[in-house]
Amino acid sequence: MTELVVAAQPDAERPSAPADSTPPEAPRTEVNDSKGPIHTGTGDQLNDIRYYEQRPRKPRTWDFSQDKLEQRWKSFVPPPGFDRAASILADRDGLVILSGAVGTGRSTAGLMLLRAGMAPGTAVRFVAPDLEKSAAEAERRIFEGSDVRDDDRLMLDLSDVDGEAFGELQDYLQALQSALLQRQAKLVTILPHLHGERLNVDLLRFEAKIGRPDMFEVLQRQLAAECLPPTNLSAYRESFASSSIEGLVRIVYQVRNARRDRPEIPVDVLLSEVLNSAEKRADTIARGVQSVKDVRGRALLITVALLHGLSTHTVSLAHERLLGLLRGTEEDADHALDVPGLEQMLASITLDLSVTPEPGQRLHFADQEMPAEVLRYFWDDMPWLRGPLTDWVGELVRTGVGALDRFDMATLARRFGAQCRRTRATDLALRLVTDWSGDRYQSQRSAAYTLLEDLLDDDGTASAARQLLYNWTRDTHLPDGRVAIVVAACVNILADRYLDQAVVRLAWLAEHSEYGVRRAAREGLGQLAAEPRRRLQVIDYVLERWRFDPAGFAAVAAPAGLPMFLGTEAVERIVAGWHRALTETDQSRRAALFRPWLTAYAEALGEERPSDAQAVQQLLAMVCAHQPDLLDALFNTALDWLEYRSDDPLRLRTVQSIEQLVRRGRRPAAPTLSEAGQ
Repeated sequence: MTELVVAAQPDAERPSAPADSTPPEAPRTEVNDSKGPIHTGTGDQLNDIRYYEQRPRKPRTWDFSQDKLEQRWKSFVPPPGFDRAASILADRDGLVILSGAVGTGRSTAGLMLLRAGMAPGTAVRFVAPDLEKSAAEAERRIFEGSDVRDDDRLMLDLSDVDGEAFGELQDYLQALQSALLQRQAKLVTILPHLHGERLNVDLLRFEAKIGRPDMFEVLQRQLAAECLPPTNLSAYRESFASSSIEGLVRIVYQVRNARRDRPEIPVDVLLSEVLNSAEKRADTIARGVQSVKDVRGRALLITVALLHGLSTHTVSLAHERLLGLLRGTEEDADHALDVPGLEQMLASITLDLSVTPEPGQRLHFADQEMPAEVLRYFWDDMPWLRGPLTDWVGELVRTGVGALDRFDMATLARRFGAQCRRTRATDLALRLVTDWSGDRYQSQRSAAYTLLEDLLDDDGTASAARQLLYNWTRDTHLPDGRVAIVVAACVNILADRYLDQAVVRLAWLAEHSEYGVRRAAREGLGQLAAEPRRRLQVIDYVLERWRFDPAGFAAVAAPAGLPMFLGTEAVERIVAGWHRALTETDQSRRAALFRPWLTAYAEALGEERPSDAQAVQQLLAMVCAHQPDLLDALFNTALDWLEYRSDDPLRLRTVQSIEQLVRRGRRPAAPTLSEAGQ
């Protein structure tokens, strides 16, 4: 089985210490009431974590730097109510609560409010709205007053929280007010529109309602930001009056892409083509659906929209299964559908579909935007179909209908998930994630991870997806497939935005009753700490947990990555953590915690990094300082480690160094000044 191993590589100049002038001696056997070596056991090794680790990753950022804010400002049009919101935020309380209709650009307005008066080199930080209710007694709140920094710029988006959570979060806002005032920080909160009338009386004075900006001016600014100067847009003023900013930006991007392909065509003409294409597509879809009156034809239209690009054989089988769900039976002879019959039905639908010739007949839409729009049509106009369609997609992936491969399954998951995310039907998407993640086949679990990844990347669905991951970590019978998904999601996705939440989930998993689960979680914690820029933060998160796990701490505070902290204020915390890990571990298991120190020292020697080797030795000496039981365990572990590879010169030099360390550590400690005075 494959073992996931991460070695933290140093990335900065390390402080060096003076070399020991005492010539090394050959190690001798020395036992002082030691329990000797330990056996940690073998256990099961999860073998599919690396698959998720190696997937291509989309860039994820959770802070808005000043450069990004300046870029956004170039295309920003202040909406009605913006000036009042700015005056509220400028007050010493440092809080404004934005309300307004969906699609009016409240998030962008909030960022522009925070942009004013920002100190150089700072960024707008986003605060996670979820409270982790199930961990309220055991874990710290996601963001507390102590997390507010001097002159901080913060945004809290509550637009998608439910009524119960909204009530609790209002108390949370009031709890943050004193920290905002003390730190001279600013916080913009985006209010759920439906809960506006239920805002606490004490918070009403901070509310500012944002209206819809002039969409025609927004269009002009967006085009200018993309270097697309139009000559005349007056004819489109009414066309965009009721558009959402998201929809308008999408149109501008389509114009930009069209201009890239045909730079000689004026922007006005390209904009007209994009708008006409969208209207034509909508009319074509409406006519195509209306031309099919029976269940069989409409089921086929849904099938080809979801499975476009796949083989006609797969489409045929999937169509039969959808008919079975919609009609309640799969035994009707009328459901049988061969390939020639399929082609005849496709021709009658009046949409521009084609079938590639043999070999490998596959369905294709001439218009690549058409399939998603067809699904959108049925999803929006027939919401009662959402449940059956969820069951259908779940079965297609679970059974691998038509010999779907891993890529095909992930593609179906992503296409279906896009509709769930667009309409915030998170419960349907999470139902599929739960179903597929427990499957014994890697391809189905891959589809689950793909869908979960998209849910976690979408601000509107991320909260529920994160809660699902948390619930899994508390499952005492968690399947191996879900363990791998949790670890990969925490390392690859959560850590970039919610590092503390990633640590919480993996820390709970590291206490699981199954050895293989614990080991996978600790490897995940090691992955989080492998990146130097967040290593100390992960160590601190593990140290502050109410229940300390020695093995989990050892995973994040790997000795190979610690030399960078020598000479800094963090050394005291790290040394105290290692001392606690060793003293709270049974004597028979201490060797497992000491071996990484030996390996780190030997690797530094082998890679000709003497300063790092010396730093590892110094830190280890501080951990074991004047603790006879720890020094005994260290020395005996070193001897056993050398005996396993006695012909290795690096191991010999390492053990010689450890013997010197143990000798110095056993010397009586010098009295302190207070003790000498007594």
